[in-house]
Amino acid sequence: MNMSLKLLGKNTIIYAIGNVCWRTASFLLIPLYTHSLSVTDYGLLATLLVSIQLMVIFMSMGMRNALLRFSKEYEVDNRIGDLVGTSSSINLLSGLIVTAVWFALLIPFLRSVLHTNKIHSYIGMACCVALLQSLSLHIMTYYRARNQAFKFLATGVSAAAILFAASFVLLYVLQLGIVGALLALITTYAAILLFLLMDVFSEIGIGISISLMPKLLRFGFPFVFSLSGQYVVLWVTMSFLGHFAGLEAVAIYSLGYKLAQVVTMTIHIPFALAFQPYVFANLDSQNIKEKISRALTYLVLATAFMSLCILLASRVLLPLIAPPEYSSAFLVILLLLPGMVLAGIYYFGETLLSAAQKTHIIGFIVTVGTIFSIALNWLLIPVLGQYGAIISVSASSVFIGVSLLKIGLNELGVTVEWRRISIVGCLFGVFLSVMFLLRDAGYPFFYGTFTGLAIVSLFLLCSSSFCNEQERLILQNAVVKLKLTVFR
Repeated sequence: MNMSLKLLGKNTIIYAIGNVCWRTASFLLIPLYTHSLSVTDYGLLATLLVSIQLMVIFMSMGMRNALLRFSKEYEVDNRIGDLVGTSSSINLLSGLIVTAVWFALLIPFLRSVLHTNKIHSYIGMACCVALLQSLSLHIMTYYRARNQAFKFLATGVSAAAILFAASFVLLYVLQLGIVGALLALITTYAAILLFLLMDVFSEIGIGISISLMPKLLRFGFPFVFSLSGQYVVLWVTMSFLGHFAGLEAVAIYSLGYKLAQVVTMTIHIPFALAFQPYVFANLDSQNIKEKISRALTYLVLATAFMSLCILLASRVLLPLIAPPEYSSAFLVILLLLPGMVLAGIYYFGETLLSAAQKTHIIGFIVTVGTIFSIALNWLLIPVLGQYGAIISVSASSVFIGVSLLKIGLNELGVTVEWRRISIVGCLFGVFLSVMFLLRDAGYPFFYGTFTGLAIVSLFLLCSSSFCNEQERLILQNAVVKLKLTVFR
């Protein structure tokens, strides 16, 4: 048991490192895109990139989940080659079907969204990227199934390095524009896929079992709906923005959304990865409800803190990573972050409902929230542009997060620390209001005001009854260690 937990911890760290490397590479591409492309072209590319991620989910058909679920069973029967080969074949066939659907049904709509005469070539290249990416990610899942975390890490880091190098050459050196950006993605995933095919299939062989396909589809297909909700909302939002407000609005919204999402990558996802197994393993513990309640408080506090850090950093970083035309992206970030805070509650409520074995409620709530967001986009974007998009995305996040949280808390009978959460919410609102009012102020006044406000808030929290004795002791020890480190 200890060995398995040790392996789990080691693999989690390795996967986290790989995720950080890949995310870092994707953020390094932002200044390359914004400085190599016009605002209109960046908006077009951003729409294509979201389209690619949506296509990847439908092309994958949940086969990555199926491969993970059945790998042990088929490895024991020495049929792992059939499992990998059959699931890859389903991925390939669904990729061809999705490509046909996009060309047959969506070209007229996408032409009005992308405002280009090169619609067929762009969509063709996007479909190619999506198919190569979905197949690469699928076969990389074999490494996860076999606990070969280092191979998974090495492949992901290699893909990030190839993508950045290819993008730099094709965009910055050769100045091929959108075509260069898409060619860089095709080159990256084609190279990774070729390596994976040689490495994995040379080890296990390849086989295709027609009789296995229904089993894999029954298990994997439902994951399409749970995984695609967020990307459907984002794709519809950016498509409506492109159609009603133009690609410049898409570019600014996309940049702001990417930077605001840092809070999800740094707080929400790591929290979910740690919180789910903790709750599942301790459901019968005596104080689990109290600990769950406290975990929610910490999640809200950490999310609010990281959101403020993102805003502080964005004020300095935006002029460095993008031309002046993108300056209004700061306001987009500021307005998106309250919704992002509440979006983090989704992961909390999802865990509670999974613990209560009520996962069907998650799918229902996410579906309703997705439809709600699409309807709001249709109503608000033609009138308010990118601010309509912000309202619709935030409203959907609030609906989904709060609904899952309320139902999950009721299912497990957990009492929330509403007083402490309300204090955090009020302070967060004050900080956001100050940042909104001072968004055009000079750096010294902006950061000086924020620093003073932060010191006062921290003093009030520490001197009041907000923290319990154990938390106050932890803070005191942290301050002592910080002093020893600084003045050593």
